[in-house]
Amino acid sequence: MAAKKQTAKDNQKQTTATENEKTQYKIPFITARIDRIASDANSKIKANASVTIGNHFAIHGIKVYDGGEKGLQVLYPGHKGTDGKFYDDFHPITKESREALNGYVLDAYEQKMEQAQAEQQTESEELDEDEEPAFEQSM
Repeated sequence: MAAKKQTAKDNQKQTTATENEKTQYKIPFITARIDRIASDANSKIKANASVTIGNHFAIHGIKVYDGGEKGLQVLYPGHKGTDGKFYDDFHPITKESREALNGYVLDAYEQKMEQAQAEQQTESEELDEDEEPAFEQSM
């Protein structure tokens, strides 16, 4: 008996999920953290972030970008090709996974900004308390 050779097309068929498997797919546990906030307030890049997916994969080099009228956007790590075009090194495949991942990153950014604002306010209040009233001399 001759063994049947598997082609790349046959392998693709074997690895493609069925529709039933796709509906059962759930987005894994995701954590996002802001690694650095941009020091220049005029910068379009507002922050750098990292994401951990399912405690198995880490993605670094994600950026929070101010898209102007479009609002804050998430830019995924990528590189510039020899043709001058920009190519993603990582990106979500489905709309649902993109929305989920973007949501986690933007939520982390908003929390970090609120935390920074609260810290600045606390420092400002502490400075106000430390100020002593001016010495007054009366005659």
